[in-house]
This record gives sequence, C-alpha cells and structure tokens, in this order.
Amino acid sequence: MDFVCNNQHNAQHQCCTPKQQVCPQPSIECLKVLSVICSKSVQKVAEFAIPTASLGIPPGTDINLISLTNIVAQPNRIVMRGTLIEGKVINSGYVPVTATLNILGIPVPIVDQLVSFNLPFQAETECPGACPGDDLQETTPIVEAVLDPVITPVIDALGGLVALSTITLKVIIRTQITVSREKLVQAGVTVLGDINPDRCTVLQPTTATSRTVTFFNGQN
Repeated sequence: MDFVCNNQHNAQHQCCTPKQQVCPQPSIECLKVLSVICSKSVQKVAEFAIPTASLGIPPGTDINLISLTNIVAQPNRIVMRGTLIEGKVINSGYVPVTATLNILGIPVPIVDQLVSFNLPFQAETECPGACPGDDLQETTPIVEAVLDPVITPVIDALGGLVALSTITLKVIIRTQITVSREKLVQAGVTVLGDINPDRCTVLQPTTATSRTVTFFNGQN
C-alpha cells in the first residue's frame, strides 16, 4: 500500500522557501495517528487460597481461635502484565498483601505475626478487531476492595470438622485497558510553515560575504 503526500507543495518547492510572503493554499496532509480499537474499564479479582498447614495451624484447630487481621494491599507493588491476542486482551499478575496472624489454643500460640502473600489474578477482556501487533496500554491499577478472609473447613459426611483446609484472601482491582493501532489518515489543513525553516539549507557561509564600512568609531 503506497502513499504520496504533499505533492503540490513539493512541486512548488514551498517547503524550501524560508521567507514566504503569503500563506499557502489548503492542502491534503497525510497524518500518522493512533486509532483506538477499544477502551474498557476492567475489574480483576486477585485471590489466593492459603493452605492452613503452611501457616502452622494443626488439624482440628477451632476456627474461632484463628484470626487474620490488618489485611493491607500494596497498590504500589502490584505486578501486572498484558498479552494481546486476536480479539482479546489477557492480563495476569499479582497483588502483594500483608496481614497479622493470631492463632490461640495450640501448644505455642502465634501472636501478632506479620505474614505476606502474593495474590495472583488473571482476566480476559474481549476487544473485537484487535491484533497481536496493536498497541496495548493499561492505566495504573486502583484497589477497589479488600475482602475479609474466608476460612474453609473440611467436614465429613456427618458434618463433623475434619481439618482446616484453606484461608482465602481476595482483593479487587480496576484498570482501564486501551488498544490502538497506527493508521495513516488524510486531513484538509492549512500549512502555516515548517517548524524548521532552515530544513532545506545546505550551503552556509563560513567567511565574510560582503564589505563592511565603519561610519563612526566613537573617537574624537
């Protein structure tokens, strides 16, 4: 696909005229722009189910004796990646979270222990018409909500507690995804001049080019 722009101006050598007395007539200019294919606000759920055994909680521990408090998401440490495939944007990453763990009623109680987790997430956003070669941009993530942890016990067929299984943490974040593509467009504009009027200047004087006459030198 071939494009030729500014034929009229080039033919008249107007681009090489540093001192134009009149404005040129409107011409058809070719511009390279980013054409937006889709722009969407997307929510992502970062979630992690922590095995209770990895926190040192023995099986059969009373749920009421376990607390995970002061859960704090770290928005400035969020890791977020984007992959653009045909018609779709795939996001992945994780949200760092810290919390305070307390476990009572065990041989050695755990009190005010600071723990850290990385909550992974993955989201798929439909973007019809998008291609892998397009430009993908995403805004800085915003934390919308930090949910209370959910302790999931394992029970037997009779409803009796067998063991503690997982503690689930969840954080909701939001970003704006924009997919754009470079395109050439034509626009009717009035060219006022080149931002560099000396663009076409090749030969420049390096020595004096004319005689200089001194009329008054300030002496009596």
